[in-house]
Amino acid sequence: MTEPTSTPDNGTVGDGQFRAACQYSHFAYDDPIVHPGEPGRSHLHMFFGNTEVHAGTTTASLVDSGGSTCNGFELNRSGYWTPALLDGRGNTVVPEMIILYYKTKQPEVVQRMPQGLKMIAGNASAETFTANQYLFWSCGDSGGAYDVGNRIPDCKGDTINATIVFPQCWDGRLDSPDHRSHMYYASDREVCPASHPTRLPQISILLYFPGQSSIAGWHLSSDRTGSFNSGPGATLHADWWGGWNDEAMDLWIDGCMKAARNCSFGQTGTNRILARLNGFQNYAGPYVLPLP
Repeated sequence: MTEPTSTPDNGTVGDGQFRAACQYSHFAYDDPIVHPGEPGRSHLHMFFGNTEVHAGTTTASLVDSGGSTCNGFELNRSGYWTPALLDGRGNTVVPEMIILYYKTKQPEVVQRMPQGLKMIAGNASAETFTANQYLFWSCGDSGGAYDVGNRIPDCKGDTINATIVFPQCWDGRLDSPDHRSHMYYASDREVCPASHPTRLPQISILLYFPGQSSIAGWHLSSDRTGSFNSGPGATLHADWWGGWNDEAMDLWIDGCMKAARNCSFGQTGTNRILARLNGFQNYAGPYVLPLP
């Protein structure tokens, strides 16, 4: 699940950066954070990371069972899920690449992420949101975003990107009644407040969908639930449930985060790299799949 490497990182950058590539795992009408123990209760989600996340998932089952569709495989059994992207013709649209980006601008105080921590980020229920650095749609590959906004963009055949960023200041609880208030967003150089004093790596989920000639009918599964009908992509959000192997996490926390190194896919700042998914680190299957 790790491999030797002669390139442990990409050098010192003044902050800590660690990236991992993932592929989608499965689709299900489950949400083990919002609707635990209630299979079929949720809108359709796309799951990645741990391959066995479902409505009955517990922290113990997350950490101790399942494969993983991310670099390092079972070393990262965390659960990640987002609302499914639908094409309006009875199909789901699968990302060609999913990038996990863990980073910190304060490497001197960042701490390890606890197993079992739960978080939700984004706009799960309102009819719109203001695009900002924590939540947006855009066009273009990684590092070249344009047409940033709060709706699924028509990129005229270019890559469609969705970005969801989680808060990084923590109050010590693994969850809270609204699954949000135990976490706090702080700016890059802002000190975490006394109410949420522990600074964790900030997680960004970047979804890259293949370019299309038309996005007519495209929407998220959470955009249309019951009488609720928002604009296409307005309910962009994501869930995260921590299940990293502690020893593997310590490699990149110490070697990338605390050492203020720039680590690309699976690099840990050491002579070990998390195993690659494949040669291109992308999803090689069909991008359109029928609804489950």
